[in-house]
Amino acid sequence: MFETHEQARVQNPFFVLEEGARRWKYISQTSNDEWFFVTYETAGAEGSSQQQFMISKVQFLLDLASRDTPGQFIHEVQLVSPPWLNQKDKWLMEPIREIQEVDERVCYELMDGQVYPSALLGQNRDPLWSKRSKGNE
Repeated sequence: MFETHEQARVQNPFFVLEEGARRWKYISQTSNDEWFFVTYETAGAEGSSQQQFMISKVQFLLDLASRDTPGQFIHEVQLVSPPWLNQKDKWLMEPIREIQEVDERVCYELMDGQVYPSALLGQNRDPLWSKRSKGNE
C-alpha cells in the first residue's frame, strides 16, 4: 500500500485540480512488495489521451482491468519488482505481457518471456490479465 505524508503535499499546484484531488511531492510504500506502473488510455472521436497510475496491489490492478472498454483501457502495465521477486540485486521496472495464477499464487510473465517468481516457470498458468486483451492488442 502507498501512503502520503502531510509535509509532501503540494500547497499551490500549478494546475487546477479536480474537486477533492490533491498533489503530492512523493509517496511512500508501506511494504517491500511489487507494485505496478499502469498507463491507462482513453480514446474517442477527439483523439486519445493517457494517464499513469501507481497501483500497489495486483487485486486493485485486476479490478481496474475488469472495467476495460474499447474506449478506455489499460494500455501497458510495468511491474516494479523487489530483489526477492526478480532474483536480481536491485528493484526493476519491466513491462508485463500477462498476469497469471498458479494454484492461487500470482505470477507475472514479462514481455521478454521471463516469469516472476521463477519457481512457477513451467507450471500450468491461468491468465488473469493479458496485454493482448481488449484494447491492448
